[in-house]
Formats: sequence, C-alpha cells, structure tokens
Amino acid sequence: NNPEITIIGIEDNGYYKGDLACIIEGKDTYKIQSMKVMLDGKLFSSSYHKINKKKFQYPINFSLLNDGAHTLSIELEKSSYKERKTTKEINFFIDNKPLLADFTKNEYKVFQGRTLHLQFHANKAIAQADISFLSHTYPCIQENENSSIYECFIPIPWDTQSNEYPFSLAIQDATGNELKLESKLQVILFPFSKQIITVDSKKIAAEAEIGLKHQELEKALVELTKKSPAKKLWHGLFYVPLELKKITTEYGTIRVTQDRGIRSHTALDLVGRPKGVIWASQDGIIALKERYALSGNTIVIDHGCGILSLYYHLDSFAPVAVGDMIKKGSPIGTEGMTGYANGYHLHWEIRVDNIPVDPMQWTKNDF
Repeated sequence: NNPEITIIGIEDNGYYKGDLACIIEGKDTYKIQSMKVMLDGKLFSSSYHKINKKKFQYPINFSLLNDGAHTLSIELEKSSYKERKTTKEINFFIDNKPLLADFTKNEYKVFQGRTLHLQFHANKAIAQADISFLSHTYPCIQENENSSIYECFIPIPWDTQSNEYPFSLAIQDATGNELKLESKLQVILFPFSKQIITVDSKKIAAEAEIGLKHQELEKALVELTKKSPAKKLWHGLFYVPLELKKITTEYGTIRVTQDRGIRSHTALDLVGRPKGVIWASQDGIIALKERYALSGNTIVIDHGCGILSLYYHLDSFAPVAVGDMIKKGSPIGTEGMTGYANGYHLHWEIRVDNIPVDPMQWTKNDF
C-alpha cells in the first residue's frame, strides 16, 4: 500500500487570515522514509524531512503569506524495496483585508405593496449577508458574477402601516470577519382604489367541480418558496406578459364580491386579446401547472431567490412541463376566463418570499 496523508488545520478551498498553522499526519503499514513539503510549487523551508516511522505528526507554520490563492503539496515516500509515494494537494486562500461595505443609497422610501430593492458595495467577496426587517430575515445575493455589488429584495405587504422602520444588514466574509450596517425605511401610504365585481354563481359552482381548492394552491406556493434556488435565474427587467390593452384591476384594489366579501386584490388584472398569447415575464423554471377552482388554469414560474410569478385564468396551456427552464417572452398559455373570472383577462401576480407585491414595479427602469 501507499502511505496515507492527513492534513489537519487547513481545508481544501478554505479561507484564512493572519498566520496559519497545520499538522501533517502520515501513516503506513510498513514505514515512511521521508516527507517533502511544497508551497505554491516551491520547496518550503527545511522541506525534506527524514521520518523512518509507521506513524508521525509534524506541525508546519506559515506566516506573512500574501493575500490570494495558495497550494500546499505534501509528498510521503515509503521505506521499501519498491519506491512508493503518495502526494496530497490542498488549495486555500489568504485574506487579511478588513471587511468594508456601505449602502448604495442614503435613504429608502417605498409605497405599501411594493418591493424594496436594496443594494450595497463590498470591498471583497462575502460568504453571507442578510437583511433583518420587521422580524424577518432576507438573504442578499451578488448582483452578478464577479460584481462588488450585492442586493436584496424585501417585500412590503400592502397592509404595512405607513411609518419609519429600522433595518439592519449583517455581513460575514469567508474568514469570519463580521460587519453590521443599519438604516431606516419610510413606508408610504398608498391610496388603493375600490371595486365591486359579480361572478355568475353557476360558473363558480362549475369551476369548483373541475378545479382543486384554492387552499391547495396556497400550500403549494409555500413549498415552492422554500425550494426556490438561492440564486438569480433572471437578468434585467420583467416583461408585462401579454399585449396589454388595459388594466382592469390595479394592485391592492379593495375588491367586494358577492361570495368572497371584502379583500385586497394583490395582483394585476390585465386585458389583452381573448385567447391571445401569454408569455413568461422573465427567465425561470416552470414550478407549477394545474387547474384550481378560483385561479383556473394556473402557471407558476420560479425565478430564484424565493421570487415567483403567477398567471391565472388561462384558457389553455402552452406545451410546457413542470421543471422546464423557460426564457423571458416564451409562451406559457393563452388568455382566458377559467376559474373565478367574469371575462377574458390575465391575473398576473409576483410573490417575494410568498408575499404578493406590485408586479408592474418590476418592469420599471428605476427599479
């Protein structure tokens, strides 16, 4: 057998700061003759060591290593007639920079029912960052690969009281340095309109016969949010998902119906062309394709980071399946009036962490 090598104190692709120490452990069924230590392709000081033991432990200390990537290579040679050697390599990183970061804006204001798109600069790659707001924690993600800007999408429920609220940002880099920043958010009152609609009771009964209960959809959305990939699957702004002629119900409209009472309509009702094409508002994964009593033929797209877009009342589905990757602008169905609907239209909804927010905000250049 070849000798066995264990390196204690340094992990492959680990990050470290300051002076670094490790222990080399060697083991062999017969005897280890010698050990050679290489750092970044060069012999480390006093790198050749006579061992002549079955087992040994050898401490190695590194000091004043430059920031960046390094490679440690250990070679053990067996004491035997046939030359047998074992080599083990570990790549690691040294980072002695202090962690620095700052918000990209000095003040934050947002209407009820909108999304706070918060960004901050960091002077290095970070391991984790989270925003704490109103007893919830929202993870931050890199804006794009190799960017020094990180961002977070925080949903502001439509019924959040108009007020000034504190929030905090906790950052940790790969070596364990921590930084905390604090700021405030002004939630602004929005004048939601009111609407009364009537849906034929016979249609409601018929839809209940062929569609799943709305509670099943809500349960599914909870699970889909939990399973959403912790990375952005999209880039850029969202599209309005049809050839828009008019908006019949704005986000947050206080709606009165004969059987559902008074409730906030936390989506947009859009009218295009009856049975016209409905397309994906952004890149993502088809996460759900089903028929429900209230939403009718329903598609849900997962865009990553717990951000879902919902499309209700479709007349028919496009040939897509759950799990398919879909591109912005690709057809997902046609405009219909299935479910709880009294005319052809699309109910378009965006949820962030399963909280409905105004979808139209996601189509604006200033978002």
